[in-house]
Amino acid sequence: MGLLSARYNAKVHWRPALTGGALITLVSALISCGGSAESKPPGVLIGILPTRSPGASQSPVVAVEGGTPEPTAPPRSPTVVSLAWLDNSPAVPELPSSFAAQSLDAGLQAAIESALAGREGSYSVVVHNLADGRAASLNADKSYYAASLYKLEVLLEAFRQRDAGQLDFGSLLTLEKKYIDLDLKTLDVLEILENDQVTVQDAVRAMTIISDTPTAALLQDTVDPARIDQTLASLGLGSTESANHELPTSARDMARLLTAIAAGEGGVGAESRNAMLSLLEQEGYRAGIIAGVPSDATVAHKTGSYSDATHDVALVWGPKGPYIIAVLTDRSYEWDAIREVSRAVWDYFAA
Repeated sequence: MGLLSARYNAKVHWRPALTGGALITLVSALISCGGSAESKPPGVLIGILPTRSPGASQSPVVAVEGGTPEPTAPPRSPTVVSLAWLDNSPAVPELPSSFAAQSLDAGLQAAIESALAGREGSYSVVVHNLADGRAASLNADKSYYAASLYKLEVLLEAFRQRDAGQLDFGSLLTLEKKYIDLDLKTLDVLEILENDQVTVQDAVRAMTIISDTPTAALLQDTVDPARIDQTLASLGLGSTESANHELPTSARDMARLLTAIAAGEGGVGAESRNAMLSLLEQEGYRAGIIAGVPSDATVAHKTGSYSDATHDVALVWGPKGPYIIAVLTDRSYEWDAIREVSRAVWDYFAA
């Protein structure tokens, strides 16, 4: 049994998720769950999902005269489900050929601290302008529960193994019951049932674009958490552990991880670097860092939340060059604080 699957066997209370077919918007109402520190699962964050054309597997209820719906078809047999419709493959804007070394900027530091002034709870921020090196940080090494940020770790390791010839993205993975049981209603959107199969490529898409947990847990087991941790250690991440069921991380580590992805480090080539960033551009939740920048700005990011964790880490193509920003907090779904830090950073670089 995989690491995350074992964690979910603990007794956990679930708050129902909200779904709305192939197009879902969750802004105020977020999926969450209770439980002890030993049993808390990664949070799932859903924003606006891509639309899809009705497929053969869809069985809509047809209204008949008198308003009584006809019965739906019985559950189908397990099948191979394609999730290619999730991925619009947006282009990745240009990045510097090399990233400038970090140089502390007092004005940027003051802007971040001002945005968080008077707020309760713990906040950690790391910002690094990749073009000119201007940087600032706040409580950068404080440890937090990663929530769905751990999927960024799985993402890099999957592409690293693909580029090393160790993982075939066309191979099929089976969504066994132990993975289906982790569902927070994203499988309804994906139309995946128990024992259905998806390719590794499609599991990566679902995990990244709609933060689906069953495919993420399956991928984590496939690539092996211990191997993820070896890759993270090689990149200098000191607090983050995928093989630890507490899933610890820090703002410094998450900023470093996304910087490594943007630079094509960790054993991935340029094609994989661009593929990962393109997927992260499509991550659906929009209430954090993205809400603090102009609507036409390009942002590649990953979010994560839980009752004691609200995080967002992003690569933003900004007014004075691309920059990395990571904002982590122990508050419950504290998206307004992340939005305000994001806005302060954008405005500072734009000034």
